[in-house]
Amino acid sequence: MPVFVAAGFSFCSCPNINLESCPPPCLSSPEPENFQHRKKLRALLAVMAGLAISPPLSLTFSSRTRNAKPTSYLSRNQRNLTRRIVSALPSPYGDSLKAGLSSNVSSNKDPRSIAPRSGVIVAKKGNPPVMPSVMTPGGPLDLSSVLFRNRIIFIGQPINAQVAQRVISQLVTLASIDDKSDILIYLNCPGGSTYSVLAIYDCMSWIKPKVGTVAFGVAASQGALLLAGGEKGMRYAMPNTRVMIHQPQTGCGGHVEDVRRQVNEAIEARQKIDRMYAAFTGQTLETVQQYTERDRFLSASEALEFGLIDGLLETEY
Repeated sequence: MPVFVAAGFSFCSCPNINLESCPPPCLSSPEPENFQHRKKLRALLAVMAGLAISPPLSLTFSSRTRNAKPTSYLSRNQRNLTRRIVSALPSPYGDSLKAGLSSNVSSNKDPRSIAPRSGVIVAKKGNPPVMPSVMTPGGPLDLSSVLFRNRIIFIGQPINAQVAQRVISQLVTLASIDDKSDILIYLNCPGGSTYSVLAIYDCMSWIKPKVGTVAFGVAASQGALLLAGGEKGMRYAMPNTRVMIHQPQTGCGGHVEDVRRQVNEAIEARQKIDRMYAAFTGQTLETVQQYTERDRFLSASEALEFGLIDGLLETEY
């Protein structure tokens, strides 16, 4: 009769797993040894029934004979008992099963009625606070919106592609709203990209409204070009404004041919800017080239005399 070994226990191939009803001839060892085996088997079944194993643990033993069928280690009643024990154990996920995270457990509670673990943040009514803001009949507005409503555009930083895009979009928007009212650009600009400044100037010249310029603090490098490019008769500066004009600056690097092309581009940009200064100020091209050969700092009165601006705004000092 074939004998099976699992976890240190010897069993016979008899389908009756209840050892008490198993006839003595079916056992593969003497009675005292079988009695010890039965005690160990009962202890093993008790331990396995107490474990929270899902699905229930079942062991299949294969016989050494070819035609023997595998037998289950647990009977049907023992499997049902194990399932009941497993389902009675507390879930390691707390109340998540009751919240509808598993379809195996049915609950009469509505998942929407379950209180959240943290308090719900309720948005306050009304517009969010704007700092700094100006009170208007329509509510608080930020300073940029107030200036924009008064057709004023402020440039207070070096001009790059992002600044140029913002200024151009504001110019086009104001022109589409009212093409007969003037626009003022307030400048406190230390310079910036030549291409970006020329893009803003092209938009100023293209739209129908007249675009004036007012300088505060400093208008240097390409900022001075934008100041001088305003509408004739609408270019102003505060008395303490400093204006600086010079030739464009550039940096070259790379292959020799690339350096040559970059130098040619810089020379062409300088000639173009000098011609624009000559047109804005009424000076000759030679005079402009002499002024822009090196950094030339001008006071507000000197800028007025040179023709970069058309008037001074009076203050106390």
